[in-house]
Amino acid sequence: MTNKTNPDHYVTSTGAEVIDIAECLDFCLGNVVKYVCRAGEKPGEPMLDDLEKAKWYLIRAIERETQREQATTTPSYRHSP
Repeated sequence: MTNKTNPDHYVTSTGAEVIDIAECLDFCLGNVVKYVCRAGEKPGEPMLDDLEKAKWYLIRAIERETQREQATTTPSYRHSP
């Protein structure tokens, strides 16, 4: 029987668990790492599914960072009261 809490595809070829790496990152980037490391390892699921999930989270992280940069570089035109 497969361990549903910690299946084999959660562990990299080096023996490290993906969660140990992903926890060092924010949510979106942690998920990118998770899906890339596990891509093609889950029985019965194509690698492309995990790569598409990683892409979705990476795009979201890029959009968030772009918004942050624009917010810090855009001058404020508010008038002081």
